[in-house]
Amino acid sequence: MQRAQQKLQLLHSHIPPSCTAATTATDLLKEWDYGDYEWLRSSESWKQVPGGKWDIWTDGCLGGESPQQVEARCGRLIEEIKERWHRHGLEGKGKGDVICAAHGHLLRAFATRWIGRRLSEGVPLVLEAGGVGTLSYGHGNIGEPAILLGGAFVVGDEGAIASTKRGSASTQRGGHSPERRGWCSWCN
Repeated sequence: MQRAQQKLQLLHSHIPPSCTAATTATDLLKEWDYGDYEWLRSSESWKQVPGGKWDIWTDGCLGGESPQQVEARCGRLIEEIKERWHRHGLEGKGKGDVICAAHGHLLRAFATRWIGRRLSEGVPLVLEAGGVGTLSYGHGNIGEPAILLGGAFVVGDEGAIASTKRGSASTQRGGHSPERRGWCSWCN
């Protein structure tokens, strides 16, 4: 978790003080416990498994966490984010944006669970080192979790394009303005 906290500090160092928010550390975002496979490359992990086939998303890690344990952990965090921040943000009763700083496998598991999929389904997500992703809701509905692709501009109800940057014009009549979206972004 220390590496993730360092990444978050680096992120905050480039943001004006007026834009920073409180941070909370949680074990729910700790790295996947690789157990006996810690510090091994995937190809080295395969050699330790009978039959030579290993998939973290279905097999988990010997001496570490199973996919089911990671799913449960991600599920608890998702519920906490929805109840503590997003519900109020989507209702227009506060700010709902959340940034999660963590690492590759855990963030890919988090995004997979966000959209209600099981890790064993093998959702092919790629997250580059230092990458950023955004999770949101379809139609501004907390019951429609979605992965946001793109995000530079949104089209409002009247067909006008509005920038999603803070401080820009928002769409009219409940369009997808960033102030009410309830984003959950991550950085790897």
